[in-house]
Amino acid sequence: MNIIIVGAGRIGTNLSKSLALENNEVYLIERNEEKGRKIAEKVDAKLIIGNGADPETLLKAQVGKADLVLAVTTSDETNLVVCSLAHSFGAKRKIARVRNTSLSDTLANFGYTHFKIDNIINPELVAAQEIVKTVQTPGASEVADFADGKILLRGFDIPENSPLCGAKVSDFKDEDFPWPFLIVSIIRKDEVIIPQGETELCSKDHIYVLLPVQSLAEFLTYVNPSIKMPKKVVIYGATRTGRHVAEKLSEKIKDIMLIEEDETAAQNVAGELKGTRIINGSASEQDILSECGIEAADAFIATSNNDHSNLISSVLAKKMGAKITLIMTQQPDYLSIVDQLGIDAIINPHYLAVKQILHLVRGKGISSVTKLLESDMEVLEFIPEAGASITKAPLKKLKFPKDSIIGAVHNGENVELANGDTHIQEGQKVIVFCHSSAVKKFQELVTH
Repeated sequence: MNIIIVGAGRIGTNLSKSLALENNEVYLIERNEEKGRKIAEKVDAKLIIGNGADPETLLKAQVGKADLVLAVTTSDETNLVVCSLAHSFGAKRKIARVRNTSLSDTLANFGYTHFKIDNIINPELVAAQEIVKTVQTPGASEVADFADGKILLRGFDIPENSPLCGAKVSDFKDEDFPWPFLIVSIIRKDEVIIPQGETELCSKDHIYVLLPVQSLAEFLTYVNPSIKMPKKVVIYGATRTGRHVAEKLSEKIKDIMLIEEDETAAQNVAGELKGTRIINGSASEQDILSECGIEAADAFIATSNNDHSNLISSVLAKKMGAKITLIMTQQPDYLSIVDQLGIDAIINPHYLAVKQILHLVRGKGISSVTKLLESDMEVLEFIPEAGASITKAPLKKLKFPKDSIIGAVHNGENVELANGDTHIQEGQKVIVFCHSSAVKKFQELVTH
């Protein structure tokens, strides 16, 4: 594919790396020359220094031949103009980053045709949705939904008191569990294990589980018998993400508090969020956390724009009694230290935006992609074509790439966790767990 990316921030840079590695022809447009040169040394893309909203700059990137234009600058207005211009020059598909929630909602209501865009991405909104799902799944550190929310992927650390400890994968037979689930991967001391029947689960293993949505509640109490649904939540930071999290969680949780350091921002959000108590102060101060009753909090969520403050306040909140802590950060380096600090989950809006875009550029057969934070593994949603190899025999008679597993099948109404006798049909949604290097091989199996 011929792809143009406008904006070499974190999203644009990560997209450039991922897409160039997959043998796409990638042009990266950045108006800041110094920033662009530094990034060009790390990314195998053709760099163009200039304003992506300038027709001459787009023409240098051969916009008329572009299969996809990704406008991901920090300016919503610039991104919309880029997409409109790209359409005029003949680009096939246009995606704009839109951070303003009101604007993105309006575009969704009235359609994207006015600005000639095909899709929008809103990293802050996607991050908020991820946080809400995580809080509503106690014990989970990663969440993703497939088949229109009917099939869930959840990542858990196995606690010492879990019935899973010492059990073999073959012990979990369908007849013993009316709420089915499938363990698709185990991470043990940085090693990724695709489980077989004799694989034994251990305390502190990080497992990824696929399960129908109706199995979630039962599985949560099974993996961790001491787990309880949250009743009190404290949020730090009246950012777009923080406000959206408070608004959505208040629909199901009565006791929600939001801490905001800026007095004006605190006053403004107090008028917006009717079901949330607002406290003006710093979550890095013990007195403020005590005022919130942090010792009784089921969850502390740090969503401020300051990564350092999010980290410090979360560590302090956990020390003072918060049961789980989640932080929003733009720093990928934090992934390596959050476990040692006792932080339960980390949300990276830019990473989520990249994940959201990837399935649009992966090509034929793929309808969804989720890249996992702790490994080079991916979960993909395929839709097999008529005559595809994967539809010609039951799974046990087919040969699949190494380090891969078929997890579930969805035909529009019924959800089925896959086993050797599963016979996949064209048009079904198939959930696959595999190494990044196996994606192309799976595409060959599902396309004709």
